[in-house]
Amino acid sequence: MENKKKNRNLSSLIKKYQDEDIIDAFAKPKGEDLTLNLPLNKIQFPYICKDHFFNDQDYKDLKKSIKDNGILNPILVRKHENEYEVVSGFKRYYFAKKMGYETIPCFVKDVDDDLLIYLILNRSASKLHDNILTKTSTFNILTKEFHVLRKDIALISKISISQVNNIIRLDKLPIEVKQALKKEKITYGQARALVGLSDDDANKYLQEIIEKNLSAREIERLITSYKHPSPYQEKMDRLASANNAKVEVSRNKLTIRFKSKKDLNKFIKEKLQED
Repeated sequence: MENKKKNRNLSSLIKKYQDEDIIDAFAKPKGEDLTLNLPLNKIQFPYICKDHFFNDQDYKDLKKSIKDNGILNPILVRKHENEYEVVSGFKRYYFAKKMGYETIPCFVKDVDDDLLIYLILNRSASKLHDNILTKTSTFNILTKEFHVLRKDIALISKISISQVNNIIRLDKLPIEVKQALKKEKITYGQARALVGLSDDDANKYLQEIIEKNLSAREIERLITSYKHPSPYQEKMDRLASANNAKVEVSRNKLTIRFKSKKDLNKFIKEKLQED
């Protein structure tokens, strides 16, 4: 794939395909397309999808389907040097290879680099089950090596530019956090809250997230209090400990969250008696 082109412009493809289902229009075999059984060892993911993978649940579901029915729909590939690259049908190819198949039904079309990029980004708009780090890797390669504009990635992927930026920034996370995200021990929102921390701090909060199942908002509050500690933090910690509660401060608000209604009633009763 040629990657030297500066500021790759996909606007003509966006204009052409934005109002139709490009997968249905282009990536499904038509009557004139010849289906071949090609060796899997002669097919690979395109370079921009070199870190493509799927979660375990996808594997269980598709493994059963392939075992029961075989691969019914051929995948779309393009000729690349002496081999082939997957253009559409990533999951079927991935799991057929993982299950030890030797061949897979394919149909071959001429697909240039721009159209391949468009198809991959269009695919990412609907494949919500893909692990987010697949998109992180793909978006990084597209912007850094193939000079695709972030606004085009956002438009074709049907997300905002800020979402594109957030997904790309996940690449800055330490390897331990990426592994936890890849294995789905944490969510995208939880991982995103750790971007920008040192590796040591990110890994420290990673353990808290897993052990306490903290929400993204709870993590953000923890990090904010760590970066900007309150002068009353010790007193707040004592108050929380004494009342089996969480004590949080944000702007002009003090919030005490009790673990149970019993703890709340006890606190109210004690404070009223003090008065």
